[in-house]
Amino acid sequence: MFPSYLILTRIIVASVTYFHRTFSPTLYNRRMNFRYRRNPTVETVVFGLVFLAALIVGTIYLTRETDQPEAPSAATAGRWELQDSGVTNTLLDVKFVNDTHGWAVGEGGIIIATTDGGKTWTNQSSGYELTLNSVDFTDEANGWVVGQLGLILNTNDGGNTWAVQGKDAALGQNLIKVHFDNAGEGRIITERGSFALSTTDGGRTWDRQFFENTLPRSDAFFLDERRGWVSFRSGAVFSTTDGGDSWELLEGVNGVEVGTNSVFFLDDRNGWIAGWRGKAKGASGGVEFVKYLTDGMVARTTDGGATWARHDSDTGRFLWDVVFFNAIEGWAVGSFGTTMRSADGGTTWESHPTSTKSHLRSLSFPDRNNGWAVGDGGAVLRYTTN
Repeated sequence: MFPSYLILTRIIVASVTYFHRTFSPTLYNRRMNFRYRRNPTVETVVFGLVFLAALIVGTIYLTRETDQPEAPSAATAGRWELQDSGVTNTLLDVKFVNDTHGWAVGEGGIIIATTDGGKTWTNQSSGYELTLNSVDFTDEANGWVVGQLGLILNTNDGGNTWAVQGKDAALGQNLIKVHFDNAGEGRIITERGSFALSTTDGGRTWDRQFFENTLPRSDAFFLDERRGWVSFRSGAVFSTTDGGDSWELLEGVNGVEVGTNSVFFLDDRNGWIAGWRGKAKGASGGVEFVKYLTDGMVARTTDGGATWARHDSDTGRFLWDVVFFNAIEGWAVGSFGTTMRSADGGTTWESHPTSTKSHLRSLSFPDRNNGWAVGDGGAVLRYTTN
């Protein structure tokens, strides 16, 4: 939209030109090819001046709002800044319970923690060198970490000490997601196999909840103790409304082969999946095949996962995690330091530059104005709007 001063200038020029042609003592009639003179009356001149003044005032009135620059939103004004994690291990998951206290976990049994918003990070000994895939805290004291070979760790002192839980609960399965609704109730999702784990006593004992489908799973998200979704690498989705006692297999993202890394739900209807799209029908190979193989994808559902609309990011980057604050605004992260923001519910994405080329694997936003992303080589990025 043009600024009002440009619109006003154009109107004035057009008006002056019109009145000049109308009231000029000598006018040229192109069509009839002769000249004639017109002497305007006083009433005509006054009417013309009043009309011009009204036109100018009306233009100023109608365009006064559109001229004002929109105040940048908190997200638009924000920025991502690299923090010094003090480690070089690949970090696979991050969890912040507020804008100061957070934890990240990853390869080699690494656990790092901060109590000052990431200005400083300290190592917390897990006692293991197995890859840790997921971390969750319900407050600044109580947390859980899960990883390879069925490893479950728990702390009740903010991570100063970690203890093993459920040593035989998962039978050596790779555990990819842990989620606790409170200090007592939680669940763990296995990458493969026929079951998930649930507890009602803070992890002292674990019960198995069985799936009917054993395809590889990539992530899970739980709104509360009853409602949750599990995403498959193929794009399919499981959903539960009874805390995992039963699961319904939903079709998920279709149209092309896709890879799924992350699932996120805002409420029981609005959800997103982040990953990448695979080979499309008719894409035979070469550059076209590579583009389809490597492009990021975010899919959205507005009916609880029954149907999904896929939106390709056109960045040439895998996407590893996605978070939304409301039905409109959200973030996704991915390969080569990719951070992207959507302001239309995930239909289109705007890239935001970062100072790292590391693959970013996980996001955590304790609130809309503070967020963290972690990834390869110990990369930690903080997002702020200050």
